[in-house]
Amino acid sequence: MRIFVTGAGGFIGSEVTRQLVSAGHEVVGLVRSPAKAGRLRAMGATPILGDVRDLSLVRQGVAGAEAVAHLALPRAGERRFRDANDVNVRGTRALLEACRNASLKSFVLASGAAGMYRHRPGDWIDESSAEDPSTPATRERFAIDVSVREAHREWGLPATILRSPIVYGPGSGFREYFLDLLRRGIFRVVGDGAYHISLVHVQDCARAWRLALERAPAGDTFLIADDEPVTMRVFADYLAAQMGRRSPGRVPAFAAKLVVGRDAIDILREDVRVRNRGIRERLGWVPEYPTYREGIPPVVREYLRVFS
Repeated sequence: MRIFVTGAGGFIGSEVTRQLVSAGHEVVGLVRSPAKAGRLRAMGATPILGDVRDLSLVRQGVAGAEAVAHLALPRAGERRFRDANDVNVRGTRALLEACRNASLKSFVLASGAAGMYRHRPGDWIDESSAEDPSTPATRERFAIDVSVREAHREWGLPATILRSPIVYGPGSGFREYFLDLLRRGIFRVVGDGAYHISLVHVQDCARAWRLALERAPAGDTFLIADDEPVTMRVFADYLAAQMGRRSPGRVPAFAAKLVVGRDAIDILREDVRVRNRGIRERLGWVPEYPTYREGIPPVVREYLRVFS
């Protein structure tokens, strides 16, 4: 297929682009810098340089496309909340307007699993869990999901929503908040670390995107996570050991919020475990890295090659 990817130069978007090109698809990717445009060309994709809020550029990308992957959405908990929300709202609005009269087989939206569902501490959640966004950032992201679902119901947008928890790899927020801080010896576990987190390797996350674009399960929402949630304390100790660092200390939640932001810390400490049964059963997705123990060692090796 010819596939238009917004956010194609991002952490997940670049891996989605790589996998789509490798699978034989023609990819047109929207990026925001010449450097990212160059990396897309090197992958074999065609870049469009600009902003997802620019309707004329988005229409250029959608023209002739059979599928659209919308990844130009800032991560939940972004400190520049107003700017991030403007990209979310106006960018998605422009993309939906461009797609209204397009003949698409699939439209896949990036969303998040954390902070989206009602639960008690330590509960398992899946796609049947009650949706109840818990922070300003997740409520804004949920509003985007609602607008895409409305487009599906009202005018037939073949939309699928993919929700991931912490996506790990050698880039993006995982590098910034985990790998970089551990390397510098200043990483701290927020609170007691007894809360559960769910993870997924970026390559497994991107594979879910490829399957959703190809198999077009319109109207569905899927959670993408590996097979084994873990407490933050256990995960931080494992990651530190892989990097040759000692077990990290602790920081109170209120202090972490001053540095990282309230929403990001509230989402991190949510204490929830994500099931991946829906995407396994409906799309045949199976993670190559079923737990962090398989996925983290190669990520750390790649990261340390750069900084050794």
